[in-house]
Amino acid sequence: MNNEQNDFTSEPAAPRKQGMSRKLIFGAVAAVVIVGAGAAAFAGGDMGPGHWRGKFMHGFIEYRVEQALSEAGATAEQKDKIKTLFQTTMKEVRPERGDRRAMREEVMKLLEAPTIDRNAIEALRVKHVAAIDAKSKTIAKAVGDAAEILTPEQRKKLIEEMDDFGPGSDRP
Repeated sequence: MNNEQNDFTSEPAAPRKQGMSRKLIFGAVAAVVIVGAGAAAFAGGDMGPGHWRGKFMHGFIEYRVEQALSEAGATAEQKDKIKTLFQTTMKEVRPERGDRRAMREEVMKLLEAPTIDRNAIEALRVKHVAAIDAKSKTIAKAVGDAAEILTPEQRKKLIEEMDDFGPGSDRP
């Protein structure tokens, strides 16, 4: 086995394309994921086991956003605006208490019926996809709003910072 290769292919890996558009797309997606992860962390609105995990995730996300903004050279005013935007967006996309439980009960009723109503299952799916789509639009708007708060140079630094964090990063 050749020690110079990290995978099982016989051809060397092609060099990565570092285009600005790729970085901007990655940054937008990463920002949506960060905000979405925060929304998901708060999905368990009750005081069950997910409550503390949600609190921890929210704190970690706030810490990570603060760290990334600092690395990008954001001013205190820019950080405050983005944090306010983040908090407002989180409140907007956070599921109402009991939403997941209600959806689960709807699914269970459909599945325990003597006859499976595929139209009702599809209607339930469409209803929940529409709710997710509305929330993703809110998140996408927040990403655009946050990007406009930063200068192009700061956005570039932020993308570089985000590119070094998480799955797919170049970190060993």
